[in-house]
Amino acid sequence: MTCADMKDSSDDSFTMTIQIQATFDLINVLSPFVTFEKIPPQRRLYYTVDGVKMCYLIRSGLIKVRRDTDEFVMTTLPTPNIAGITDMVPDTSGVYLELQTEGEIATLTTARAQQLIAETNSWELLAKHITKVTTNLFNNNIIMTAPTTYEVVKFHLIMLMREPDSVRETTSAVKYILERTRLSRSTVMKMLAQLKQGGYIQLEDGILVTLNHLPARY
Repeated sequence: MTCADMKDSSDDSFTMTIQIQATFDLINVLSPFVTFEKIPPQRRLYYTVDGVKMCYLIRSGLIKVRRDTDEFVMTTLPTPNIAGITDMVPDTSGVYLELQTEGEIATLTTARAQQLIAETNSWELLAKHITKVTTNLFNNNIIMTAPTTYEVVKFHLIMLMREPDSVRETTSAVKYILERTRLSRSTVMKMLAQLKQGGYIQLEDGILVTLNHLPARY
């Protein structure tokens, strides 16, 4: 599927992060074997700690997935969720979870999580969870490699509009896009100004208030 094949409206389901029941069920299966703690905002949770791969069972919280070399925001992690239950993230990636709000999270090693999967015979749930993760990674890659700057901006505006109010009402559209792309500030600001002038979006003090039917092309 190419970007040209996607719908033009802000209801485009392509940009929605997929959540499935299997992930929720897997958390429920593993919960009796772990201890959940309240983790404060701004805490960083790395996928690898001292050479050991870590797994996080996340019941609640608003979480960004970031890269420590440049603070690039790779994605926003929907919750409830499980991070690090496979060996998909390289040890040297520097990828970590950053809590935007307090979260309820259980921490264990990936090896222990996989042991619990075996003991509870939860392989089918794990397979479905991994399928969801892979699909989300594929969708995110298509967004990041969109052929035009406008399509990159468009997709991120749609994603911002779908964020919880606590994120959307406190994060400027410019900051949200710049954290997640390699676009220049001047390019993003110019494009947002023109979309606002055309009545396609409503911004108040930089905050995205309304997202109307976005044009197919810029």
